[in-house]
Amino acid sequence: MRVVIARLVAALAAFAAALPHASAQGDELVFGVYPYLTPTQIVEQFTPLKEYIGKTLERPVAMVSAPDFATFIERTRKGEYDVIFTAPHMGRLAEKRDGYSRVAQTGYQIVVVVLARRDGPIRSLDDLHARSIAIGSRNSMTYQVVAEALKRRGLGLGQDVRLVETASFSNVLQAVMRGEAEAGGTGTLLWEVATDDQRDALRVVFQSGPVPGFLVMAHPRLGEARIRRLQQALPAFGRTSAGVAYFRQTLQTDFRPLDDAAMRRIDPYVADLTRGK
Repeated sequence: MRVVIARLVAALAAFAAALPHASAQGDELVFGVYPYLTPTQIVEQFTPLKEYIGKTLERPVAMVSAPDFATFIERTRKGEYDVIFTAPHMGRLAEKRDGYSRVAQTGYQIVVVVLARRDGPIRSLDDLHARSIAIGSRNSMTYQVVAEALKRRGLGLGQDVRLVETASFSNVLQAVMRGEAEAGGTGTLLWEVATDDQRDALRVVFQSGPVPGFLVMAHPRLGEARIRRLQQALPAFGRTSAGVAYFRQTLQTDFRPLDDAAMRRIDPYVADLTRGK
């Protein structure tokens, strides 16, 4: 147990040190994970994938992130990451604007839920008028999905409904539990692993339809041969013991090819992401 804790502490220290600036040392590749979870959760969940990428490409890999979504998008634009695990609209933007290549998408498709306290007055999105909702970032797919759902009900997110941005999506449920917001929007991945106390205290008042899930993208400097190797290797990750454990913990289902149809479904969210910028 002490060895496990020591390794986790060391990994967290390295991860935290990499947060301000994502840069490789020598032949080390940089694997960027967008910051929808806390640093601790990213290290715990994505270390097996980082190691598999390193084994596939026969290169050491440093796993890093960013303090927030906007910084992650900017670092992607600057080419600071060799491989990224990212939200669908951010991955599509990386392809169209920054020249990143498609590697894979998760079998899991993003479904957004809005949660409110069971003992509170909110039973639907209509009840959010003049109230507040917590969301991890206004650059997220969750923000866009919730904003569109509110708009269909004549409510403006940020106008009729106050937005509370949290440090990450891992903090959304606690923000509702603590009364910092009257509702919270997040993906079903985090709701499905909520604690018993959270599930007892909260209820779903809205659930969206599915949109394409997380994307893995590669910077063109990796070269066509390495990118093709990753494209071929990631679907096989789930057949390894590390991959079985990874998908059991992350609930991402699997990795599968990323096609034009999925990207077309993402395009409207990219337009929202870049509007006014």
